Amino acid sequence: MNNYTYLLSEIEVADRSASLVLTADWLQGRSAYGGWQAALAVQAMRAVVGNDIPLRSLQSNFIAPVPAGAASATAEVLRQGKSVAQLEARILVDGKVAFIAVGIFGVYRQSLITEQTVAPPASGRPEDGQDWPDEEGQRPAFSRNFDYRWGRGTGPYSGSKHREGQIYVRFKNDALRSEAHLICVADAIPPSGLSRLTSPSPLSTINWTLEVINAINDQEREDWLRFDTSLTAAFDGYSWENTAIWSGKGRLLALSRQCVAVFS
Repeated sequence: MNNYTYLLSEIEVADRSASLVLTADWLQGRSAYGGWQAALAVQAMRAVVGNDIPLRSLQSNFIAPVPAGAASATAEVLRQGKSVAQLEARILVDGKVAFIAVGIFGVYRQSLITEQTVAPPASGRPEDGQDWPDEEGQRPAFSRNFDYRWGRGTGPYSGSKHREGQIYVRFKNDALRSEAHLICVADAIPPSGLSRLTSPSPLSTINWTLEVINAINDQEREDWLRFDTSLTAAFDGYSWENTAIWSGKGRLLALSRQCVAVFS
């Protein structure tokens, strides 16, 4: 298993695209792990917009499976103004769209409005939390690239009645070295609805929005990230959840929202 930093070094960046071979250890069922697809898409966007403008928001739509093998994301500018650039990136499979992302990049601007949210109290230390059991059929392949600890709530298929959870996550044998690392790990936690179930069941994320609030800094790269997640609603075979992602130093790094189709 190669760590994520090594995989990033293998990306081939062209004029408007980023290409990488998807290996089996980054699969989520029969498709590429969503964070892997999103990070590849942003690498393609960076080939167009450059590296100086911070990413503010990323909206990802998972349309069809992206299988193992060579994958390429191609980006184009939708609009670029003085402060904000909006780009789209697509991954095609057999000539058909399998993934679309829209990234919003915005320069730093002075404003009279400033607000930094304080992290709520943690539920214990990650070292004391419960791991995600690695029983056959209960963990997707990609999840073995990360370490998990539940500080509040319980893991998938535990029959939990709780709506909220607190999950600590970090890369296994790697650190948060870049924007691409943050995007990749931000999708790592299992959907909260799985904790309601008592046995494995198929699911599929339909869309995912990541709002980037603060970039990771050098003092936080080796720390656990804390995911405070809440199952907002679930009915008609779909679930919706909201997650705040905190650094090990208590800074709000990102807000994550997703809609999931649950087949159970």
